[in-house]
Amino acid sequence: MLSALLVVVVAAAPAVRVRTETRPMMGTTVTVTLVGGTPEKAREGFDAAFGAFERVNQVMNEWRPDSELSAVNRKAGDGEWVTVPEDLCAALRRGVQGAEQTGGLFDPTWAALRGMWRFGTDLTPALPDAAELKKRCALISYKDLEFAPAADGGAPGCGVRLKRAGMQLGLGGLAKGWGVDEAVKKLRGQGFKDFFVQAGGDFYAAGKKAGRPWKVGIRDPRGEPDSVFAVLEVSDAAFSTSGDYENFFVLEGKRYHHIIDPRMCYPATASRSATVLAPSAVDAEVLTKSVFILGGQEGLALAEKHGASAVVVTGDNQVLVSPRLEKRLKRLKPPSP
Repeated sequence: MLSALLVVVVAAAPAVRVRTETRPMMGTTVTVTLVGGTPEKAREGFDAAFGAFERVNQVMNEWRPDSELSAVNRKAGDGEWVTVPEDLCAALRRGVQGAEQTGGLFDPTWAALRGMWRFGTDLTPALPDAAELKKRCALISYKDLEFAPAADGGAPGCGVRLKRAGMQLGLGGLAKGWGVDEAVKKLRGQGFKDFFVQAGGDFYAAGKKAGRPWKVGIRDPRGEPDSVFAVLEVSDAAFSTSGDYENFFVLEGKRYHHIIDPRMCYPATASRSATVLAPSAVDAEVLTKSVFILGGQEGLALAEKHGASAVVVTGDNQVLVSPRLEKRLKRLKPPSP
């Protein structure tokens, strides 16, 4: 999957070594860039960072039948508490918090829709069956993800359950951001100050590169995959982008894509892309899709309400920017029509 944001390379000073390693993980590509350090130190950093992603992939990947998240899904509606590890418990609680922050636009129980909307170049474009979609849509409710009361002296982790049969958890809207944040913790713990971590459209830029802030390009939603319409300077912050150009099909002249508005379970139409800058990658990822769904000034207001900033390309191709980003954003051209 092509990332929505592209790193704009800045030449490093000759005395500073920049090392980059990329691995396919979590249904996308994960890239870690380290500035400075010995080869041995860099190897330790890479192993620690990718190890953090491997842990997230094992615990939070609903597509893996052996993941702890899949164990919760298999028990949906049977009334049993499923004990999950501490990190998954924390991620699920963060998912509920994100749902509350966004009025349900972000919802970790979205996966009841899995398989209803299908995107792929090898598939014939088709809309889902309306009756089945309505049935599945009614199963989306973060309020029916329940947590067991804490037991004194109990084992680490927590008990969780899905209240109704047919409900399913999906953490695709925060797992990559969670992995980025965990990798950042590992790298900081090893003494790295200048680095860049990317998982698909979720990023964290730490410190600087060649003495200057990292620069990233915001993809032109209707341009070529490597075309950007603006460049943003970032340092010690996370950012995430969602766009309607990654997974989509066109049917009878209308674009249908993978960013689903859970209120009606159809692709959102208010935006072409949304980029959110926030203190953590999870914060950015949770907010981005909700900003995309709302679009316009309402989307910007949601980001700003929760201490983030945003750049939105609206459905009618207007570019809206949070005031805090105006001086850090360099516009190269208007987005393609």
